[in-house]
Amino acid sequence: MKVIVLGGNGNLGRRVVGVLREAGHEVVAASKTTGVDAYTGLGLAPVLEGADAVVDCLNLASPNAGACIDFYDTTARNIIRAAEQERVKHLVCVSIINARKPKINRFMGYYRGKAAQEARYQNARVPSTIVCSTQWFELAETMLGQMGFGPLSVVPRMKTQPVAADAVARLVASTVESGKNAPAGVELAGPEERDMAQLARLVSKDNAAAGNAGPRARVLGLPVPGVLAFNGGLIPLASVVRDAMTFEQWLANGRRA
Repeated sequence: MKVIVLGGNGNLGRRVVGVLREAGHEVVAASKTTGVDAYTGLGLAPVLEGADAVVDCLNLASPNAGACIDFYDTTARNIIRAAEQERVKHLVCVSIINARKPKINRFMGYYRGKAAQEARYQNARVPSTIVCSTQWFELAETMLGQMGFGPLSVVPRMKTQPVAADAVARLVASTVESGKNAPAGVELAGPEERDMAQLARLVSKDNAAAGNAGPRARVLGLPVPGVLAFNGGLIPLASVVRDAMTFEQWLANGRRA
């Protein structure tokens, strides 16, 4: 199977590329660095030629709702158009559980962008699957390093049910292998509800104990009242697929799943 992974050099994209290649598929990791720009459409149709499946792992991390909506809506539209032109059999888009719900994304520009992206794929004429997950374990380390003030790091209190990015990559790969007969939507979460600030403390402690080069600081959990995305709105329904690995097991395993 020939698979094009857009955003193939990113945090999740490179994982998806690795899993698919290990399974014996022909995989192209496409990005701006390889001459493919899904936002402008430059190089998109040529790279999709002969592809059986396309995985959209593109990412724009911005709090600006207008920028995110424009980016995700435009890239999805261009990808779908090129896939139709090149007769691609299956599209797979990676998104976030509950991002499409207006009451969740109201104050979250990034999630509003993902909602616009999902809407495009839901209405595509090419068979499409949206793979949604909860927040990744890796987000705890990202947040730990974002707002540091000397020995103190401020991390938002965020109730979620996180999962390892490697587990998400495996689900994306298996969805690709299912082809156009895959369901329209698949959701994955971790085994338990956690607070992201608490997880950041565990990462900081692990960095210090193991002598890792990652950030280490005393973590101050900051409540974010009035924003549902930080206060239980990201917890999935009971019917979601659950990965078994806990956060502590992930840390003990060298942050691999």
